[in-house]
Amino acid sequence: MTKQEIEELLSKPAITPDQLLRSQILPIGRNTIYDAISSGELASMKVGKKKLILTAPLRKQLGI
Repeated sequence: MTKQEIEELLSKPAITPDQLLRSQILPIGRNTIYDAISSGELASMKVGKKKLILTAPLRKQLGI
């Protein structure tokens, strides 16, 4: 993913765990992403059955 694509992705209010995984912003796997969501390390919200990662706290954690 290019830097511009990553910036566009992180400009959204929330992204799916799969989008985060594909972007390779964090060098972690799918299970680790879901573990981080469950433990509260990644701020998230649930919409129906879907979990979404809030990008504002993620940007802050990444120092962006």
